[in-house]
Amino acid sequence: MLKKFIQVSILSILGFCLFLTYPFTGHAQENTEKTGRPKVALVFSGGGAKGFAHIGVLKVLEEEGIPIDMIVGTSMGGLVGGIYSLGYNSSELETLVKSLNWETVLNDDVQRAFLSKNDQLLKQRYIFSLPITKDKRLSLPQGLIKGQNVINIFCGLAGNVPSDADFSKLPIPFACVATDLETGDEVIIKDGFLPTAMFSSMAIPLAFQPVSHNGRLLVDGGIVNNFPTDVAKKMGADIIIGVDIRGDFRDQMNLKSINGVLSQLVNFFDKSKDSINKSLCNIIIKPDVSGYSVSSFNNQAVDTLILRGEKATRNFRTELRQLKTKYDLEPRQISRALVQTKRWHINKLTFTGNFHLEQEFLQKTLNMEIPGDYSSSEIKTAIDKLYGLGGFDRIFYNLIDTGNGETLNFNISTQEVFTQNVGFKANTTDAAAIMVNTTRKNYKNVFGLLSASVELSVNPGIILVAESNRKNVPTLGINLKGKYQNYNVFDKGKKAFEANILYSSGAFYVYQPFMKQFHLGLGFQEEYYHGDIFSKNNTSLTISNQIDQFLTSAYSYLSFDNMDDYYFPTRGSDSYAEFSMITDWKNSNKLSPILLYKTRNVIPLSPKTALLIDLYGRSLFNSDYPPTKTTMIGGEPYSQYFNYHLPFVGLSAVSFADRYVNIGLIGLRFNFANSQYLSILFNAMVQGNESLGLTNVSTTYGGGLKYALKTFLGPLDVTLGYSGSTRKPSFSANFGYWF
Repeated sequence: MLKKFIQVSILSILGFCLFLTYPFTGHAQENTEKTGRPKVALVFSGGGAKGFAHIGVLKVLEEEGIPIDMIVGTSMGGLVGGIYSLGYNSSELETLVKSLNWETVLNDDVQRAFLSKNDQLLKQRYIFSLPITKDKRLSLPQGLIKGQNVINIFCGLAGNVPSDADFSKLPIPFACVATDLETGDEVIIKDGFLPTAMFSSMAIPLAFQPVSHNGRLLVDGGIVNNFPTDVAKKMGADIIIGVDIRGDFRDQMNLKSINGVLSQLVNFFDKSKDSINKSLCNIIIKPDVSGYSVSSFNNQAVDTLILRGEKATRNFRTELRQLKTKYDLEPRQISRALVQTKRWHINKLTFTGNFHLEQEFLQKTLNMEIPGDYSSSEIKTAIDKLYGLGGFDRIFYNLIDTGNGETLNFNISTQEVFTQNVGFKANTTDAAAIMVNTTRKNYKNVFGLLSASVELSVNPGIILVAESNRKNVPTLGINLKGKYQNYNVFDKGKKAFEANILYSSGAFYVYQPFMKQFHLGLGFQEEYYHGDIFSKNNTSLTISNQIDQFLTSAYSYLSFDNMDDYYFPTRGSDSYAEFSMITDWKNSNKLSPILLYKTRNVIPLSPKTALLIDLYGRSLFNSDYPPTKTTMIGGEPYSQYFNYHLPFVGLSAVSFADRYVNIGLIGLRFNFANSQYLSILFNAMVQGNESLGLTNVSTTYGGGLKYALKTFLGPLDVTLGYSGSTRKPSFSANFGYWF
């Protein structure tokens, strides 16, 4: 009885399994019960950058006139399929992926010009940043990339798609696969906001932060179903053309790197579904993706993988033509009503999401004139201005058709930013130093930005900053500084003194950005100096013994900065002009007017060569100016002690200048190897104690060679200089970020 019971049980289980798998065994079953031609589905697997091959497949399918009635994809396959489902053709997809700067797209950075002044400093000074939790513990983010730039590209491409779209009603019905991060379940996305759907399907865990879509927290669908032909079958597909860009399982010899191990693990994720999903295909196209990985996002990979996709598909031309003949397939006319509009007429702005900011502040920062006509790139630029302030998780948009124009809605998610930042430098002027910074951003508070920086070195210092940026008013701020500085004083090229000074200041300021890259500001400042103070009287250097001095000043400035990088810019200008009135209320009630200007300009001559033009100048209009404000000259930009310290190649820091000084530099910079630069520099200085005439002035010439290397720890600079006033070479070097 027991043996018979076991036999019956086994037969029953086998019968039940056959019943479940019967509709899915063999090649895709023809839908003979439906009238008309069978439905053709195109299924794209995931594979990261290897998914560029999908575009090559589409090009050949278009050439062959194969109708696509539905598209299903996972990860990169969901991205390519989602865009194609809107009515874009393969040529437009190819142009898009070739035009993108993938290094920029696959991070959350915005152009340097759109960063706030404080965020520019944070990026320029610190090697790494770690978030701090509310209970004051260091933590790691959910993923390295929030996807700020990625999702806004999707928003532009899908700008004409309703935010609650039914994907089955797109020009080509579409679905993509994601994974529920809370439950591990497979999620088949068929509706909702298309950009977040595509993004969630490709949000590789740890690389990208999870994405919220239709109330669920989602990550890459490759974890559960990386070749979702079964989804296409459930959607009613009769014929399935599958494109598989997944790598094959690796042997021991090819599992000797992190990338190899990760690729193998990805292949394991949906191993249980693999045989069934492959069996559902009428045709499986498997482009050669050898030599490329999920992270091969570069122009060379784009070109090659598209060509390989074309080649692999052309190998199936016979099978494709047989399908066309057997089922009388004809090309579909795909509607292009949802293809991206060049410009939208925007008649209203709205804001949704989790944020605590006044709409006046948001509108001021976006700086969009409404009503007005805007392209997707112009909307992205406006978003970058807001995102560049910091304190945001993601900002993206959707458009709502109102009949006579569009309502532009911004989905804003703010976050309280509390970070610990660390910077390092070592140079021939200051030896080694570490800068530790804590920054907190929370724009619902009166002071949306709080920052504290401490320099740990033989010349320690501290900087405290608090800024308020609310409603439609300029930014208000308070800045407190304290610094001890030991420095050498040179006279005619020879070391004359070793000096020590204790400096502290407190400033209240206000500034307003305008016309994209301009800032206009003014402030009041109280300064205290204690230590060795020097001044230059005609041609002699004089010392004031252990001065204690308080100075009060009012200043205004105008700045312009559109450089694309601070250390290694390829183009742009960085200019600053300041006029101040300074007095020593204790010893004199006279006002000393001072003008300062600095400008760096980079003009590209070729992709590897740039012309450098720098100008620096300072004018002390009163002869009895405070000696603490004597103009310092010499050294490199990384060895500047105060804002009135002007660099000069060929002179060691620090020398002192006359009342009126103007410096001009011209140079050629060559990018002769990857991340390596060589600059030939020449500078000249004109100075005197009279007004800016040509009489009673002295001229100094100098120049040098500079080698620079871009590293992840900051720039490495080595300069060999020479000046006619010293008649001997100078040497300076720095490694690390400047602060």
